[in-house]
Amino acid sequence: MSETPVRPELKATLRLGQRELSVLTALVILLILGALGFGIYRSAVSFKSRRDVVVTQTNMHALYLAMRSYSLDWDNRLPPADQWTDKVAGYLSSPPNTPGGPQAYLRGSGDDGPVGYVYNDVASNYLLEPNGEPSKGKRIDPADLVLLIERPNVGRNAHTPIPAQVNEQAMDDLLKSLTFPHYADDPKNAETVILFADQSVQTRIRQDFRQP
Repeated sequence: MSETPVRPELKATLRLGQRELSVLTALVILLILGALGFGIYRSAVSFKSRRDVVVTQTNMHALYLAMRSYSLDWDNRLPPADQWTDKVAGYLSSPPNTPGGPQAYLRGSGDDGPVGYVYNDVASNYLLEPNGEPSKGKRIDPADLVLLIERPNVGRNAHTPIPAQVNEQAMDDLLKSLTFPHYADDPKNAETVILFADQSVQTRIRQDFRQP
């Protein structure tokens, strides 16, 4: 008994299905590769942002120590705002073979390029009390006094007025001065680093502040 021949139109339908399957398989592979590539890219970006934050924290700590050393030679006063970089640069020190030497502490990096540091006008000639002794009369608490903030592409001796952080209005004014150069592609969680006069180096995210 002979087999029933396959109809031509059935063969055509079968061949069309194979082509569709091949295209679908190729699309799935491309989607998987794209997802893997995006995941690797996001991991690399996240790693760079975290590294940049750590570098800035290290830089600001070094700059505070330099300011402290400067103050010991100038009646416990911080440097004037319009000369702060020039005044503290000579007090910076770094381990041997540090790339860029001590001056490297004056620059950092953000997601979109170099980052510099901006000094607070209010900190100009501020009295750092020796041995924690209280001063006579009214004085800004060092925990409320911003010393440095980050800002992309600023030059030496950059400075701006930032009020003591004692109320919500002062925080709003601080927000106007801030940039968030780390994790910048995430508007709510973009980060910046701030140095205060009590030596604390704090990381803030955009959503820490009231949005105007």
